[in-house]
Amino acid sequence: MADMLGSKGVGRRGFTLVELLVVIAIIGILVALLLPAIQAAREAARRSQCSNKVRQLALAVHNYEDTHGVFPSGNLSRRPTNYDSSDWCRDRPGSDSRASWTVLILPYLEESAQYDLFEFEAAFTSTSNVEGSTANHEQFLTPNPAYQCPSDVNSRSTNNNISYYGVQGGGTSPRCTSRSADRVFFTNGVLFHNSEIGFRDIRDGTSNVFLIGETKYALTSGGRGDGIVTGWASAGKLDGWGMPITIAAAMLQINSFPRHGGEADTLNYMTRLFGSFHPGGCHFAMCDASVRFVTDTIDINVYRQLAIRNDGLPAGGLPQ
Repeated sequence: MADMLGSKGVGRRGFTLVELLVVIAIIGILVALLLPAIQAAREAARRSQCSNKVRQLALAVHNYEDTHGVFPSGNLSRRPTNYDSSDWCRDRPGSDSRASWTVLILPYLEESAQYDLFEFEAAFTSTSNVEGSTANHEQFLTPNPAYQCPSDVNSRSTNNNISYYGVQGGGTSPRCTSRSADRVFFTNGVLFHNSEIGFRDIRDGTSNVFLIGETKYALTSGGRGDGIVTGWASAGKLDGWGMPITIAAAMLQINSFPRHGGEADTLNYMTRLFGSFHPGGCHFAMCDASVRFVTDTIDINVYRQLAIRNDGLPAGGLPQ
């Protein structure tokens, strides 16, 4: 009996330390191999969701045009704009600012309830330190997921950030700048300050002109030590340090500023370029509401020309 018990006892054995380390090492290798694939799959899903959001915004802009005969203004101002004046973008107080395209299209995003909370005859908030009416400032502070890319690290339920800007134009020569020459206004695109552009004005063809592009440069929480932020409902800022805020120009190459609005003061960059947290480029909605992913290696001249509605360039439109 003792011999039998002894032989059974000898037969029982667990993993040795070496075997256990080998198993752990194999698991580690498998995780290391699978993790990039999992992350890539998740980013592909986020990128698809982002593309769909851009398209929904473009369709809302189209529906606005169907109703009003023109696209929404990039930024509205109470007084008419004399574009021939060299200082039209910095010669008036911020209280002249009214709604931007991001607010004007809310009913076409099935968000009429929020649209009705704005006071359209009152001042709108531009940056958090230049407040509009109480009602408009409250909405400025309210997050809106329709304007948040899921890949944007600043897209949180507590942030009022925006990941999508209207395209005000492109090139190297702004129509007006503030005291900081890095804060620019263009008028050769589709969504610019006090714009009244319709399909008839897009002479380069609706499939060849940018309408909306991604941005990672909107100033959000963490970007500045003083806490100043912009938001999806920001109005254009028309004073000495003016800027359009919810619109930008194809002036600098995509993603060419390496930091984003949640970690750096981007006020002197955000109006001059587009970019995203997707590797290699960003999404643009064309004026026909199609969505294209444009690489950050696109020829800079072609890129700028695609933001202009009526220059006849680039020949053949957006490169395939």
